[in-house]
Amino acid sequence: MSTLGFFYTCYKEKKAVEHSISELRKNYPDSPIYLTSDGGLDFSYLKKTYSNLHTSLEEDTISPTIGITGDQITGNFREPKKQDAIKKCAWSVLGRLEKAIEFCKTDYILMLDPDALVRGQLTIPDGVKLLGSRINSGLPQGFKDVLSSINGAKIIDCWGATPGIFEVQTFLKALSVLKSNPDIIDRLSMEYYAVCAHDLLIPTLFALVGEEETFNPDIIECNRDPHWQSKSNPLVHQFREFYE
Repeated sequence: MSTLGFFYTCYKEKKAVEHSISELRKNYPDSPIYLTSDGGLDFSYLKKTYSNLHTSLEEDTISPTIGITGDQITGNFREPKKQDAIKKCAWSVLGRLEKAIEFCKTDYILMLDPDALVRGQLTIPDGVKLLGSRINSGLPQGFKDVLSSINGAKIIDCWGATPGIFEVQTFLKALSVLKSNPDIIDRLSMEYYAVCAHDLLIPTLFALVGEEETFNPDIIECNRDPHWQSKSNPLVHQFREFYE
């Protein structure tokens, strides 16, 4: 049976984080949790309540990306300062995930925001490398052209790894490809402004080694399904009752 660790990326969503972790611990009482605050609150107080939990207060890399527009003609995302912010954010996410992997020491990692709830046991099919909602589609042709130029990469046009479950070994393999060819991020960020968003960043990383995101039927989204509370899906997204 595959082991599963959890990686939270947070800001200042205190009540939402507390509620999400409380729900998670009902179903995964001993699993490792690595929580990163992106320039927000210091969540280290949670370690008094929960074991096998690591927290880290990091530099805010999200705020500099706010206001970046992605229209292919009028967007500002290709401006040098905007490019620097996009790439710094992307590399920060990947670096923090590396640290989470080292802490968790599990076969898989679930990456989630405070608006996600784990309300049951999750299913990871044999052989699956990346699970997500695949809710988005329509990447620019230039983005696909970059992927097509990379030996062994898969061209993707459907993504949504939020919450995303990924196999650690495949993540590390893909990250080594990216580290050996850091210009890949440079090229991709010139084609699409949101490459640093983890719902796309992780599927893009896996595409570098020929792996495509698999639809995860465990996920249900509050904003898209008004009957989510009465359904049995164990992984809830867009739950923001406790957002302040």
